[in-house]
Amino acid sequence: MRLTAVIPVYNEANNIASMLDSLLNQRLTTSTLVEAVVVSSGSTDSTPDIVRAKSAADPRVRLLTQDVRLGKAAALNAYLRERDPTCDLILISSGDVLLQPGFLDLLVRAFDDPKVGMCGGRPVPTNPRDGLVGRMVHFMWDLHHEIGLDEPKLGEAVAVRASLIAELPRESPVDEASIEAQIASHGYRLHYVPEAVLANRGPSNLRDFVKQRRRIAAGHYWLRETTGYEVSTLNVGRVVRRALKYPTFTNPVTDFAYVAAAGLEGVSRLLGYFDLKRGHSHAIWSIAESAHDTVAGDDQAADQPKTANG
Repeated sequence: MRLTAVIPVYNEANNIASMLDSLLNQRLTTSTLVEAVVVSSGSTDSTPDIVRAKSAADPRVRLLTQDVRLGKAAALNAYLRERDPTCDLILISSGDVLLQPGFLDLLVRAFDDPKVGMCGGRPVPTNPRDGLVGRMVHFMWDLHHEIGLDEPKLGEAVAVRASLIAELPRESPVDEASIEAQIASHGYRLHYVPEAVLANRGPSNLRDFVKQRRRIAAGHYWLRETTGYEVSTLNVGRVVRRALKYPTFTNPVTDFAYVAAAGLEGVSRLLGYFDLKRGHSHAIWSIAESAHDTVAGDDQAADQPKTANG
């Protein structure tokens, strides 16, 4: 299969070089990476210069620039309007993740099933598993993994059959979920590949935790209202059933973090719902700065994923 990658970014000078290295160094057995297109949307830092340097060293890297920040959906659309029509698969990735060895090959193999239209791996935060917010972040990521095993909710880095993806609504604040809706409308299914791990960075303070969760909730409510499609993590009953497996009843510090995460998730969803009803758009979202820190080089970058059962 012929594979192309698109990476929409805004001010990712701290991460884009490492992200591209993690992509370009993937060993592929059943596909060929044709190009990696970085769409820099209104970046005001050195992101474009770093990408140009990477392009000079590897001709597979290409830079598209938007002078004004228009949002991730608009950045993806800029790529889709000039994509390589010969490519079978498109990888869509954030610019602040690190694809672990074997990640891309595992995703490509999922498309051996002709019914699979989109697949994604398992994001694992590089935040240390200590402190209140660190425990909350890992709880949320682990919980999403548990839910994904039953009904996939894909994000951070996903692969999709190129023939199935069309331009996204520019007002979409949740690009991967909007693509999920497109794939479902074509009658194809989503596939979660938990063995395909990518490292990313979660918020490290409560303010950014709520900011990020609020924006995501508002986007999911917007998607449900405009298309009728509901991501798996929006189902409260499903989330609660999985979350109830996590309390230890022996470690009060950890259990308090779980309760705090659940409470703030509820608050964030309520705020996101209010944002939707008052017409506040998150298509160009306010950056949660602590989740935008350098993802490479953290002592916890290789932290092993955990589940409710450890």
